Amino acid sequence: MSDPEPKTQAPNVSFERERGVYAIQVTRDVAHAVVSVGEDALRTARILQTFRALAQANVPVFMVKMHHSAVTFAMAGAEMARAEAALAEAGLEAKTRRDLAVVAVRASSMRDLSGVMVEIADTLYSVGARLYETGDSHNSVQCLVEAVCVPQAIQALCRTFRLSADCVQVTSLEAAA
Repeated sequence: MSDPEPKTQAPNVSFERERGVYAIQVTRDVAHAVVSVGEDALRTARILQTFRALAQANVPVFMVKMHHSAVTFAMAGAEMARAEAALAEAGLEAKTRRDLAVVAVRASSMRDLSGVMVEIADTLYSVGARLYETGDSHNSVQCLVEAVCVPQAIQALCRTFRLSADCVQVTSLEAAA
């Protein structure tokens, strides 16, 4: 019996590129808030008060995080003044910042990619982009950064993940109607 014919090798394709990072999505016009809720027995009540005040003012929020003594969240930049007023009226102390953007790195199976968060963080750090908040899902890692750093961040992330410019989508948030 003769040996089977040797198979031709597949073209040299990066495995990580094929199943890995395939797009970068940027959402501009984002604001961020840090609301102090304290560490005392009234902490839970202040957390509820925070979200009730925002809901009554019709301010949608995302990237919500509950910390030991604060709640943080993102919102459309156009909603920031309304959120600040609602929180102040509720007697809550909030620090806000505007001119941020969410940079989302998308992959079909993000949780299977070893070290991808480190690659993203290192790349953003290399262009001076401070991370104000992060989030993740099964197919993305989201990073809240200063909008001024976005052009350099996009270029650097495209280099890191070998993406072309047509893999980048940029949108803006609009205020709720």
